[in-house]
Amino acid sequence: MDAKNKKLRIAMPAWEIGRVQTGLGTKIGGLGMIVEELPAELVKAAEKQDINLEIEVLTPCFAHYDKSRLTNTELLIPVTIEGNTFGFEVYKHTFSDGQTVIYFWDEWTLNWTNDKSIYPDDPVMAFKVYAAVSQAMAGYIRQGDFDTIHSHDYHVGLIPFYLGDEYLSTVPHHFTIHNASYQGLIPALGNGFEHLWDVNLPGDLLYHKYFDYFGVINMMRAVMLKTHETGGKITTVSGDIEASWGYVAELKMSRSEVWAKAIVQKGSDNIGEVFMPNQNLNLFEWMPIIGITNGMSDNNLPENLAWLNGENLREFQKGRGTDNPIFHNPITQIEMLGKDHNFDEDSMEVKTELKRLLHLEAFNSEPTDDPILITVVGRLVGQKNLGLVTHIIARTLDYAPGVKFIVLASAPEGDADGKQTEHDFRWFATNFPDRVYFNSGFNLPLSKLIFAGGDFTLIPSHFEPCGLVDYEASLLGTVVIGRLTGGLAKVRHCAYLYEWLDIGDRVGEANAFFEQIKQAIDTYRYNPTHHHYLMMTAMGLDASWEQSAAQYIAMYRYGIQLAKWYKKRWNFLADAVREIHEDDPAAFLTLFQPRDNFDLVLKDAL
Repeated sequence: MDAKNKKLRIAMPAWEIGRVQTGLGTKIGGLGMIVEELPAELVKAAEKQDINLEIEVLTPCFAHYDKSRLTNTELLIPVTIEGNTFGFEVYKHTFSDGQTVIYFWDEWTLNWTNDKSIYPDDPVMAFKVYAAVSQAMAGYIRQGDFDTIHSHDYHVGLIPFYLGDEYLSTVPHHFTIHNASYQGLIPALGNGFEHLWDVNLPGDLLYHKYFDYFGVINMMRAVMLKTHETGGKITTVSGDIEASWGYVAELKMSRSEVWAKAIVQKGSDNIGEVFMPNQNLNLFEWMPIIGITNGMSDNNLPENLAWLNGENLREFQKGRGTDNPIFHNPITQIEMLGKDHNFDEDSMEVKTELKRLLHLEAFNSEPTDDPILITVVGRLVGQKNLGLVTHIIARTLDYAPGVKFIVLASAPEGDADGKQTEHDFRWFATNFPDRVYFNSGFNLPLSKLIFAGGDFTLIPSHFEPCGLVDYEASLLGTVVIGRLTGGLAKVRHCAYLYEWLDIGDRVGEANAFFEQIKQAIDTYRYNPTHHHYLMMTAMGLDASWEQSAAQYIAMYRYGIQLAKWYKKRWNFLADAVREIHEDDPAAFLTLFQPRDNFDLVLKDAL
């Protein structure tokens, strides 16, 4: 890419794309938020390098989307599953921010999906669904004149296999891992070939080389190997190029390294269990993976946050109807919808007012004696480890009478542990109604008020690949108390983070967590100057996409340059072999003594 104003086209496949409020997108976890924001940030970063970047995000067309709002491209991409060939319809939509999304729809493959369910529960069905969509996406990519493919997570990881090595020799494929705990594991049938044959892939050629992991198909392993083999880069969502910190550093740790670190932390070799971020897939330990830390758009800054804007909240309320108010406390409802509550470092009195309105919403009373509001917002799933909070509530209430807990969290249906945690939070809210608030409903504006009006937020995650929630809270001046893991490391200088790896010792971890909570409370009460410093530092975090987007652009340029080098290298080798064969190859090989790797390649080619 040596010419200025060069046009560069990127295909970006992803199962989630965010944009939930439009009705044409999904967000189950952080993946959706990232894919929503990243394309526009990449375009801005490319402009600074005189690159005309075009991105098409590729995603399934889930059944709840209104296809009448999409443009039918009239393409019908053939896909073969279990020997049956059928066509995927292809739709297109360009959003108000200028970003284009391509949607892939087939009734048989996707009719079961809805706004709350987009991932199949059955692993065999999931493999076929992911394979069908990946085939369709690969067929579209072949027709799209793309310069690079940037796939997100294993659900679309079969795309490079359907494209083939010849295509990938000129069009690089890069792969970003958002959560390595989910690797796409499918029980193998027979010798393992059958599942691949069922999805139109040569099982006898691919299974053992790419997919086989101790007798189980591992989609993450396959796409990592194929991407690396074809010269693409494998990235994850926090850390640096050197893999020296964040999630990328954790993924590269072996079990023995994690175990040794746990012993040092605990001061004892009596370790019950450690969590392995790479799920013991040792591919992570030697493969060159890089970290590119996710950012957040400026829309998340308190001065720009739409959910603190009265007009935006009024529009949102219209969609809910008069019988379903956003906020249940009438004062909070009237004041939040009546005027703007955006703020910055020079108008912190607005955050104080938001704290008052949050207290009214949670406890139906005006706050007195400056209570400390400790907040929790999130999903009650194993990764988030929010059940640990129930182990420290009583101790915290005893330690500091002025502390109150505000919890907005829910468990997925069928998650027994999560439902138990819901029950435990509800017990505390029932028995301490003036000090513990619990809400298991989903309410986006309320979640933003909790982040903006709280003093602290709790994030004791077992693992946190990128850690967007810490950015959300910190940028709003709410200080994080949590575990030092993955992407959370980026706020360690303005947060209270404990270190703990023995997840089998619940009591020990709760003690470590509680010590940080006590320190935060004591600082708030007895050293307000330092607490203010932490708030200002948190609000001043550079959470922008600028550096990260520039790193992705560098990755795209690298991939294109590498493909050119491989092409020239093999062309040069072919010319050398031809010239030697035209002369006297036998004499050459008799005397040839390779001096470096290039010579060894030439000898093998001859």
